[in-house]
This record gives sequence, C-alpha cells and structure tokens, in this order.
Amino acid sequence: MTVTVDQSRCIACGMCAYAAPEVFRVVGKASTVIAQPEGKAPRVRDAANGCPVNAIKLC
Repeated sequence: MTVTVDQSRCIACGMCAYAAPEVFRVVGKASTVIAQPEGKAPRVRDAANGCPVNAIKLC
C-alpha cells in the first residue's frame, strides 16, 4: 500500500496523525507521510476514511 496526502486539500486537522502516528505527522499547514505502512494497516485506512476533506489517497 502506498499512502499520499494531497497538500492542496489538507487542512491539517491532525486526525490522521492521531489515528496513525507512525505514518502521518502534521508539518506546518498540512499532514505529511513520514513512513509508508506495512501490510494492510487498518489504522491508515481509518485515517483515510475519516479525513474530512478526502486528502489521503491509498494505492
């Protein structure tokens, strides 16, 4: 699984960093992927599904 964050859509609410701190970190005005998840990573899927502006993409 590859995770990306659309920096132009992200509002830096921090929900993703709370849900999966090993993958996301809020830096400045947007969330950043600090490490790609291993395996199915259900918390990363929860973060993507819970993003209020749909800025997180999983491929």
